Amino acid sequence: MDSSKFSVPKVLLKESPRSTFLKQYYSLPSPIIKYMLENASAINYFKLFQTCKILQKFIEEKYGPQIDVLEAGNFNHNSYFFSIHARNKEIKIRGSSKIYNEFPKNRKLWVRKRLMLHCLPGYVSKRYFKRLNLSTVKEIYLFDTAVKFDDYEKLLVPSIEILYATVCCSTNGFDIISHTLKSLPNLKIFRLPWHRNLTTFVELISIKRDKKLQKAEIYEFIAEFDENNLRGFIAEHMAPGSTLYLSFREDVPQTVKDKYQNFADDFNMFSGTKIMIR
Repeated sequence: MDSSKFSVPKVLLKESPRSTFLKQYYSLPSPIIKYMLENASAINYFKLFQTCKILQKFIEEKYGPQIDVLEAGNFNHNSYFFSIHARNKEIKIRGSSKIYNEFPKNRKLWVRKRLMLHCLPGYVSKRYFKRLNLSTVKEIYLFDTAVKFDDYEKLLVPSIEILYATVCCSTNGFDIISHTLKSLPNLKIFRLPWHRNLTTFVELISIKRDKKLQKAEIYEFIAEFDENNLRGFIAEHMAPGSTLYLSFREDVPQTVKDKYQNFADDFNMFSGTKIMIR
């Protein structure tokens, strides 16, 4: 039979609708990936980044580049120039109070391990806090750096283990040590000022924490000698083998310092936790 005599019907295929989802590059369904990229918090992104390297591009686009260490400030008081050095995932910004002009604009920088600010006035440090993602930072050092209360609140992310502050937020009506202990469940070491009108060992003892401190330093300390409450704070919040440092204000009478020193000498003979008077 001659097959050429028979016509073959043509079948017209409808054009496929354009997909509204991401291409399937992941083990999870694309709608789930799309939802996570749009709604996940920075700490969730960091955990996701550790297990799924292919999402690095999306994470950096939303939360900025990631570095381990950021040190910023006027480390050389005689220098009026500044520059940015990046090496081994570290960025050190040194120079005058105008250093924020060199900071990446319209993007956030994700500091994963350590932030150090040195000799920065409040208006400069405030600009840094607007441009930094500190959701996974482990250590924060504020040396001679002014920080306002609202900005200090931004610093208190749960991942922090070490917090040093020699000049901090205005403390009118704000108990900085109590607030810090309540906000940072993983805190191991701190150096913070004593608020002469607000902070008491009784209030600090009442704070419940799962983890104890390895080291604590309280400066500008002034208090009448209170042996029982000091013992209570050490028993409640200091880990075995830890050290508590007390640095007194200059106007504290020597008789008060001597009482604390005598108590520390006796306490240290029988306790694994040590008290150091400075």
